[in-house]
Amino acid sequence: MTEKCCKVFARKQDMPRIAHCTRRWLALAVWAGGMLLFLLLGLWSLHSSRQDVENRLSSEAGRMAAQLAALLSLPAWELDELTARTIVMAALEDDSIYAVKVQTQQGMLEGQRRNYQWEPVPWDDEIPENTVQGMNPLKMEGRSVGSVEVYLSPRLSEEELALAARREVWRFGLAALFLTGSLWLLLWQWGDLARVRRLLARRLEGRDTDPACGNAGKLTLGLGTPTGDDPPAARAAEAAIRAPVAVNPSLGRSFQCKHREAWQVTAGLFRQTFASAPAVLSRLYDEGETAALCRLGQMLEKAAPCLGAVRLTEAARHMQAALNDPQCETTALAVEECLTALEEVLAALG
Repeated sequence: MTEKCCKVFARKQDMPRIAHCTRRWLALAVWAGGMLLFLLLGLWSLHSSRQDVENRLSSEAGRMAAQLAALLSLPAWELDELTARTIVMAALEDDSIYAVKVQTQQGMLEGQRRNYQWEPVPWDDEIPENTVQGMNPLKMEGRSVGSVEVYLSPRLSEEELALAARREVWRFGLAALFLTGSLWLLLWQWGDLARVRRLLARRLEGRDTDPACGNAGKLTLGLGTPTGDDPPAARAAEAAIRAPVAVNPSLGRSFQCKHREAWQVTAGLFRQTFASAPAVLSRLYDEGETAALCRLGQMLEKAAPCLGAVRLTEAARHMQAALNDPQCETTALAVEECLTALEEVLAALG
């Protein structure tokens, strides 16, 4: 019955966290869907603009070909090479026309195209430009005697497409800015940005490499269960819910990593515990109590890293090594260094 109640309680405790994660993923999905929607709308608009330009050029090319065919078919004109060249050169005054070709049943009557300097040159059957062709039959007295072909260059239309593309880019950028700003506002309102900021602050301060914090979820000391790579707070909370204990080292280490003021408690406990340690250290050395000195050195070696007292940690380790070495001639110096380091730490703690 107790185990069942614990499971129900754990499930109720997990519900707010699950709801928060669902809400966060829903917001990210809406943001991604909005970005994709605006991107597709921009691409569709560009494709439609390109299609409109091509259709307009095609109709314009057909209209120009019909006009030239009508001019060449006038009864006042005599369909010869000179007349055709005059009309073709007059038509090439329009910079949007790339080439004009007048074809009769006997062969090509006249043809002109643009070169790389956009100047008219005689027709040579080469169309290097991506042009749009328009054709209209050439009729004389009701019968077809040839055809007129007009090729329009899309150079001027490409400027229009470039402006449309720039407009769509600005539109997508503004939409992306609005959606991203809304997402950041929601995350800030829900507290996710503050959580990320704290995580980055801990990484910048090197707390994630601290053995006391980084291995909080792996050290159990007989009171917890080692877990995987989850955050220490989450592991400790889950362990505390599933198997309630009086003391949870993981929760304690997680609290110390998040709250700097917790160091004051550690410092006060160290000062109170080892306040008389210098006198005890001197007395034990005078009485030759080597075993008791080693035990006190072990306690100092384990407690000093909690304060960041590196010198005291090394001094306590060297004192133990000197006491355990019968041939060591600097035992007194090692004990004196440990005593001096301990007094300095106590003095710094006040």
